[in-house]
This record gives sequence, C-alpha cells and structure tokens, in this order.
Amino acid sequence: MATEALTRKKRAWTDEELEALPKDGYKYELLDGELIMSLAHARHGEICMRLGSLLFNFVDRKELGKVYDSSTGFRLAPEVLLSPDVSFVNKARLKKILIAPDKFLLGAPDLAIEVLSPSDRLRQVHRKLDRYFEHGVRLVWWVDWTKEQVHIYTPDSVNALTRPNDLLSGGDVLPGFKCRLSRIF
Repeated sequence: MATEALTRKKRAWTDEELEALPKDGYKYELLDGELIMSLAHARHGEICMRLGSLLFNFVDRKELGKVYDSSTGFRLAPEVLLSPDVSFVNKARLKKILIAPDKFLLGAPDLAIEVLSPSDRLRQVHRKLDRYFEHGVRLVWWVDWTKEQVHIYTPDSVNALTRPNDLLSGGDVLPGFKCRLSRIF
C-alpha cells in the first residue's frame, strides 16, 4: 500500500497523541502536520540492521555519542516529527536535545539514514530532506537497496555511491568511519 494512501489529515499533533497511536506495525511520522504511516519489508530491515550495527560498533568504540533505530522520534518542529531508519547524535548535541529518556528528542540528529521503501514517494523524500537540513542535520544517507546505491546529502552537496567497492564515509560527522557498499548490500 502506498504511503500517500496511508496518510492522515494535516493538523497539529501533540506528543501525547502521537505516543497514543496504536502499536499496529506501522511506523508513524509527522511531516508538515501530515501523519505518515509506512511499513517496511524484510530487505529494508536487514539493511537497517547492517548499517545500524556498523555505526553502533564504530560510535560505541570511540564513545562519540548515540546511535538510534527507527523507533526514535526527533521533534524538529511542532508540525514535524521524523524517525530516521538509523540515526546518530554526537555527545554535544545529545546534551542539548535529550530532554528525558522517555520523551522524543527535541532537535535533529547529526546523521539521518533513510532506507527507501517501495511506498516512498519522491515528493515526500524531498520534503524530508528539506526538513532535516532546515533543522540542523549535517549528513543524510538515502539508501536505495533495490539499486544497491547510497546517496549522500550534505547541506550543500549530493553524491551517489553505485559500485560495491565504493566507500561510504562519515565525513565531518563521523570522522574515520568508512564502509564499502558490499558490506551493506
């Protein structure tokens, strides 16, 4: 089912209302006041776990901050609550945006990773990218597992990795992190 068909009317949603949504297997996000619901396939979950494991091991070993999965919400604005498939927040930013462990993070991650789903629509992808960068995300990896590609976005550039031996780098956000695409796909 397409994500567009699974959206609910635009309106203001409180944290309490979002937290009270049913635990029905959907991932809920709020994009410009529009509630977006989506499901992920097996391959999507596998890629998320691979990336999450690689990042977690690197970040944990170097004590750089925290890595989060897709169940973590980042409240970017009253009408925007996004949950990247995998995200990283450095220690300094975490001190500013972690209000309480049982609340949404109040701000953006440093790195947001989105693994594309068949239901994703280009218009929504671009809106998410815009919101991420408007609210301080420094790096976004858009992963297209069907084409085995990673698109790397910064506030002022975009690059694509398309070959198994291409190196995915953490850049200024995660200095020293490198991974060949063949380890992800």
